[in-house]
Amino acid sequence: MKSRIPRLVTIGLGVLAAMCHWTLAAAPSSDLKASAHDGQVFLTWKEADTPVGTTFNVYVSNSPVSDLAKAKRVAHHIESHSARDWWDDPASFKKDTTAGEPVGYRIQSDGERLDPKDGLFVYTVPANASGKLFFAITNTDPNGAEDTAVSPGANSLAEGIAATPGKIKPIWQRQGQPPAPGLGKGKPLWLNLHAKGGVVANMEYLVFGDDTMGWRPSLPFKFSVRIEGDTVVVRPTDRVWINRPHNEASDGGMPAIWTFWYGYNSHIFDRKLMATGVPTNYTERRNLWILDWVREQYQPDTNRWYCSGSSMGACGTISFGLHHPELFAACHAHVPIVSYTSLGRASASRLEPSCWTGPIPEDLKTNEGVSLLDRMNGLKFVSETKADLPYVFLENGRQDGSIPWQNNPPFYKALSQAHQGFAVYWDNGTHPTSGKDAPEDVKAWLKRFQRFSLDQSYPAFSNTSSDRNPGNGAPEDGDIIGWMNRGMDWKDIEDASDHYSIVLLADYPDVQYPVKTDITLRRVQKFKTAPGEKISVRTGDERPVSLTVDSSGKITIPQVVIPSKAGVRVAVQRP
Repeated sequence: MKSRIPRLVTIGLGVLAAMCHWTLAAAPSSDLKASAHDGQVFLTWKEADTPVGTTFNVYVSNSPVSDLAKAKRVAHHIESHSARDWWDDPASFKKDTTAGEPVGYRIQSDGERLDPKDGLFVYTVPANASGKLFFAITNTDPNGAEDTAVSPGANSLAEGIAATPGKIKPIWQRQGQPPAPGLGKGKPLWLNLHAKGGVVANMEYLVFGDDTMGWRPSLPFKFSVRIEGDTVVVRPTDRVWINRPHNEASDGGMPAIWTFWYGYNSHIFDRKLMATGVPTNYTERRNLWILDWVREQYQPDTNRWYCSGSSMGACGTISFGLHHPELFAACHAHVPIVSYTSLGRASASRLEPSCWTGPIPEDLKTNEGVSLLDRMNGLKFVSETKADLPYVFLENGRQDGSIPWQNNPPFYKALSQAHQGFAVYWDNGTHPTSGKDAPEDVKAWLKRFQRFSLDQSYPAFSNTSSDRNPGNGAPEDGDIIGWMNRGMDWKDIEDASDHYSIVLLADYPDVQYPVKTDITLRRVQKFKTAPGEKISVRTGDERPVSLTVDSSGKITIPQVVIPSKAGVRVAVQRP
């Protein structure tokens, strides 16, 4: 009889465990801990294996959390095992890729990595916060039911943590200490935007964003800053974790999505809720944050910032770089979408997977209160802006299967009609081959765009006689290979309070002289003029003529004749 008792007890416990598994199984989250630095609280917890689709929530309060109704929920839909660094797993970005060995985030510069099986949330301390903060973690099952049980010392902090507001700082991801401040002092800055499908390798910095930088706070993003030659090269990455397969994207299906360097729907975490969400410029906000931090930490020359990219990176160069003339002196865009419209192969469809649930309505508003299609319409932007835009160099292919050609000629003409600075080259190439056989002077544009500076004037050329005809956007219309403002150049600018002069040049292989062009003086520093003011203009040895400054205060000099490679001097002064 004695020998049977242990067996009966064992059987009874086994039946009880099967009937009441929740009482014996490990809690979804436990051992909640907190640390604070640089305006953020880093919460980590032990996490048990949970059913697929389980998510976690974070609550905060100024007193110990025992009743969630008295706390504020600050995050939801946090993925299981959120301490795992998905950036280090190639399977996060590409289908049919072997998953890498899971590794945890490094949340202290030169610190140890977290256990990738654990949970992580980074809370950005609000500007009005004071006293200690208390947190609790709950879980929501795959059916959407939240377990609201709170256990101090397990999934709730028994002791609060003192945290003060402050500037978020990136976390150095390499061994050793990060570069000292001022490493790029006085050097130009180059923002290099990658193409779709790309991700920057071995990024040096990790940031956990606040609630303005993503669909939920604490979304991680990485970027690279390297001194290459004499330039501070900044490479952000256009990826964001949405905690579900992005099956709506034709080449997606992955949870780390691309956003065409703009942003995405505020409810992208749940496809069913996206119709109630708002297209939000999260990616642009991240880029602005990165640039602001690099300005402070590396101290580059703020007059010499440049933006470039190819394919999706070129799209971002147009929609982000060109929209920030206060930051960038010049841009270079290779095969960009210049306007997201229904023309051609419907470039607006590129925004549908991340911003909406289908074709984008004309009146769909962004968080900025404007139509998304208007916001992403480069032609409209160029036509309406009065600012001195970054000088932009463009390359496109007429047979590009990814970028509809129909949008390009109207955009080129809008730049010309707006008297903005630009040069463009097109050929009959496809997406991967466009520009491959371009002349060497065109290939050199990627270096030439670094000659510009925000504190130096330049001439914008338009109606140049050596231009070719891009046509009206129809496949059969216009020159198959061509350019606008190719070889147009200048030197010897004198920009003084009482006069302005410049030598205009036109030079490329087989150029035919004379070349005629209109010029508009942009970014004039000292020779300021008022709308309607009369000025005197002298071209070469010709007699001075009187011109009237336009309504925006700009000086446009029509049909300047450049007779030879030596160029011609144009002098402007008040009568």
